[in-house]
Amino acid sequence: MEKVVVAPNVRTAASFVHSHMSNNDTLDHSASEFGTPFQALIDHCEANELSFAIFREEKRIRLNICRKHALYSCHLRISNDDEIFQIHLNYPVLAKDEKMRPNVTEFFTRVNYGLVLGAFEVDLRDGEARYHISHIIGDGRLEDEVIRRIIGSALSTADRYFPAYMRVLFGGDTPEDAVFLAELDLNTQDTQSEPASADSPIPPIPKTSKRKPRKKRGKLDDSDSPES
Repeated sequence: MEKVVVAPNVRTAASFVHSHMSNNDTLDHSASEFGTPFQALIDHCEANELSFAIFREEKRIRLNICRKHALYSCHLRISNDDEIFQIHLNYPVLAKDEKMRPNVTEFFTRVNYGLVLGAFEVDLRDGEARYHISHIIGDGRLEDEVIRRIIGSALSTADRYFPAYMRVLFGGDTPEDAVFLAELDLNTQDTQSEPASADSPIPPIPKTSKRKPRKKRGKLDDSDSPES
């Protein structure tokens, strides 16, 4: 029987706010799992006092993580014979209106063009949107620091673009405008970091609505239930 793990005193830690689950059972780890990448995921969640559900046959963990803009359903998975660590972060709002899905698809295509790691995906059957990132497990060991860094990067990327996604769905923004606003701070940093010529004064910024081309930059199924 699969068990749901709940830390005894669930708290809000750093960038996490956790909810759901009510069983205080402890997890019986099988001997074959100790030292495996999947066990490393379980240990990470337990060490951070997270509430999570285990799907052992799929080598998958599901948990909810709250950031500034939304509560995300997070799926941590070990696949390909323990060689790949995957994270799926599902957006809580679906593009249910089929007429809006072309705009949503364009929006995420524009976002993906600027990403170096990971990508957004849209299920055109039901409008589900999620962020997906993978990591190759080199020598069969998945370090806790790697797990922490990849989860943090995935959350940061998903949370950056969620308000823009909402503007496309409900605010009437074009995909291009929504992406531009989501990356406005990055565009500002690029402008400020451009060096001026040593033998000429800094020219005034021209008043124009033309936008600079985006630069590629590094950024780094809720209906189911634990198996019994």
